[in-house]
Amino acid sequence: MRTGRERRSSRVRRARAVRRRRTVIIICVIVAIPLITLGALAGLLLVGLHTVAAVQQDLPSLEAQGEVKLAETTQIFAADGTLLAYLHGEENRTVISGKEIPDILRYAVVAIEDERYYSHSGVDLEGLLRAFFANVRAQRVDQGFSTITMQLVGNLYLDRTDISLTRKWNEMALAWQMERKYSKNEILDMYLNTVYFGSNAYGVEAAARTYFNKDPKDLTLAEAALLAGLPQAPSIYSPRSHPEKALERRNTVLAKMYELGYITRSEYLQAMAEPLKLAPYSPYTKVEEPYVVAYVRKLLISMFGEQRVFAGGLRVETTIDPDYQKLAEEAIASTLDQPGDPSAALVCIETKTGYIKAMVGGSDYDSSKFNLAVQAKRQPGSAFKTFCLVAALEKGMDPYNTYYESMPVSLTYPGAPEPWKVKTYGNVYYGISSVVEATLRSDNTVYAQMALDVGAEHIVDVAHRMGITSELNADPAIALGGLRVGVSPLEMASAYATLANGGEHIEPTIILRVKDANGKVLWEAKPKRTQAISAAVAYEVTRILEMNIQRGTGTKANIDRPAAGKTGTTTEWRDAWFCGYTPHLSTTVWVGHPEAQISMDNVHGIRVTGGSFPAIIWQKFMYEADRKYPEEDFREPQVKIQYDRFFRSNYQVVPTSTTISTTTTTSVPETVSTTFPETSDTTASSLPPSTLPPSPTTTLPRSTTTTRPPSPPGPPQTNF
Repeated sequence: MRTGRERRSSRVRRARAVRRRRTVIIICVIVAIPLITLGALAGLLLVGLHTVAAVQQDLPSLEAQGEVKLAETTQIFAADGTLLAYLHGEENRTVISGKEIPDILRYAVVAIEDERYYSHSGVDLEGLLRAFFANVRAQRVDQGFSTITMQLVGNLYLDRTDISLTRKWNEMALAWQMERKYSKNEILDMYLNTVYFGSNAYGVEAAARTYFNKDPKDLTLAEAALLAGLPQAPSIYSPRSHPEKALERRNTVLAKMYELGYITRSEYLQAMAEPLKLAPYSPYTKVEEPYVVAYVRKLLISMFGEQRVFAGGLRVETTIDPDYQKLAEEAIASTLDQPGDPSAALVCIETKTGYIKAMVGGSDYDSSKFNLAVQAKRQPGSAFKTFCLVAALEKGMDPYNTYYESMPVSLTYPGAPEPWKVKTYGNVYYGISSVVEATLRSDNTVYAQMALDVGAEHIVDVAHRMGITSELNADPAIALGGLRVGVSPLEMASAYATLANGGEHIEPTIILRVKDANGKVLWEAKPKRTQAISAAVAYEVTRILEMNIQRGTGTKANIDRPAAGKTGTTTEWRDAWFCGYTPHLSTTVWVGHPEAQISMDNVHGIRVTGGSFPAIIWQKFMYEADRKYPEEDFREPQVKIQYDRFFRSNYQVVPTSTTISTTTTTSVPETVSTTFPETSDTTASSLPPSTLPPSPTTTLPRSTTTTRPPSPPGPPQTNF
């Protein structure tokens, strides 16, 4: 029995050994065949790629592709370096260096996109075979095998809409060449700067800011994993549109990183437990100072073209001061603070540089993108009288000792189809008045007569020289602000800055410098400077406009510092202006309804004039803004103004000792001390014909003498 059992046991052991040998042989065969096949394919593929890259004429050469210029986002900055806005087209991208990309983000992308990235030569043969057999089993394209390098060359050099085998072969050939030219980290960094992460974000810089409003180097492990999971399907895994799927995808990336040893177990568990925390909005959708940005964008497009502006990665430095912007917006909001209030615009220019320091083009860019500070062409009212005053002084008129009669006038001149009738608002008149007195009262009837003496063409010339760029009609009514087209607050601020700058006009500038993405200066502002009017005339006009703030129509603009300015109000209170300046800043404020010519006859219970809300807004803004500069007086020029003692006027009248209030000297007369209410600047006249012949006629008394009698007491206080 023992012998039989032993024989049977021996036969069993032999049978088992045979079966084991057969099993080993089968396993060896099963393992060997794929390995041999894989080796053969690998050898053939590598040889093929090498041969193809070297000699095949029909396949692309990496060297022949040339340099690819990635679309980059343009950035606009304020004067202090604060970012105002991004400008981009379809591709929102900011290229960053490898030093700015954290390793944790590199590892996350490699783990989920190409786990054998550091071991292959551009083409992952194991992944290729895996995808091949999987697709054969599925009888459809179920898996891909593109490596990070292949994705990169595909994005850079090939048509992404082409899904042919030829395109895939070209992709492999170029990937193999790229791996020979660049290091793994260089390739990975290029990939991370080009790949799409959804929400118009191309590259990790845009992606990190779009979803977390962070620099890539500040990303947490969980945030890096979330970004790494997006390129495969940015829409499906969008954390804003599909947060649950995004979280699931992020966790998949974390698990893969742990599996491959890129993170420890504790790091993995901690990141898995982190909730999805996104920035409340993408910073690329938020624009600081939208009216400023829109104006800058328009200028940039005219300088560089749309393609370069939206894809050229420009770095644009502007002159805008964020503190001034805030002051301006607060001054407007705190003054016009009730429902239904009119709109306001404000422009502030630094007088010695022409730099635009603040620009408020409206209160709500979302509801109206029309920039009132630049695009609005409105009637300036009596704020245009300043140009008539400048023209008169250029002709040699002495404003302290030249007199006109304040009275309703009906002026005729050759070519006029009907008389030009002018009156003052409220029909209050003052008899014989000096030009200075009429300026402080903003007397329409005096300035209408003076306009005919000076000549409309001369007034137009002065306005253009000083900074008005709009087309102006050479009509006498221009002296009262009766324009056919109108002017913008930017133009008025620029023109008044000429007075503050000793008669030198500096072209207003908002773009200071433009650089490319590498910091190379492409363009730098060199504002055009011209001596528009003499320093003597500018200084004398400034002295008169200083009095206007002290005791004229602009008293509500007093900032307890040297300042000068002029009010302006149009017929039916449809537009109200205050244009004023200090030695440092020129600021213009306009108030009105942009949608139509709507009367402001009852705003907060008052009729809106230039001396009311515009002057108040100007005062609030300038009181703080000008104190960033040391207090100083307007600089008196070495060459003093010379009046023409033989200046003759068609409308000048001879004052008598009982009808005047003036002085026989050219110094500021102490007797001109009456304070005039702000409403007296309202323009009330009909627009005359455009023809302006040299010899106007009227029934007013004329003077043929330049006698300057002594000064009696000033005129009575007006009530308009």
